[in-house]
Amino acid sequence: MLRALRFLTNALAILAGLSVALMMFHVVADVIGKYVFHYPVPSTAEVVANYYMIASVFLVLAFVEAKGSAISVDLVYDNVGPAAQRVMRKAGQIGTLIFYGGLGWFSWDVAMRAFKTNETIDGLWRVTVWPAKFMLPLGLAVACLVLLIKIIAGDRVRLIEGTAQNHSH
Repeated sequence: MLRALRFLTNALAILAGLSVALMMFHVVADVIGKYVFHYPVPSTAEVVANYYMIASVFLVLAFVEAKGSAISVDLVYDNVGPAAQRVMRKAGQIGTLIFYGGLGWFSWDVAMRAFKTNETIDGLWRVTVWPAKFMLPLGLAVACLVLLIKIIAGDRVRLIEGTAQNHSH
């Protein structure tokens, strides 16, 4: 189970990274097309907003949680003992799990409605966007699995190979 979760977490992180690279190339091609050839790449804004940005934010969530590298404020955390830090970490993980779970639940409903209606948006070209809607519940579900394992197993389990478990909160 852990091996499959590690693979999925890493695969989604790689896809998120690829989406950032594709977004960069797509936007550069659009700018060059627009200002050099006077012909921009059609529907760039729609594809960037509905595919690349969603992938780059939601597909990497599980990796961020597994690595323990979410943004945190350490003002209180650094000034309490190890027991209080463990409690704060667990509380943060549980709160994040509830938030991700709720957001994933609602985004699944949105994705299913988009699928059933074959949702598209109109730009210069019509862009089918319903497949991108499933990136939210997918990324959030895998992040929830990572958080559940971290809550249950604590720091005893390594979810990302080659990195030390960070004690972030």
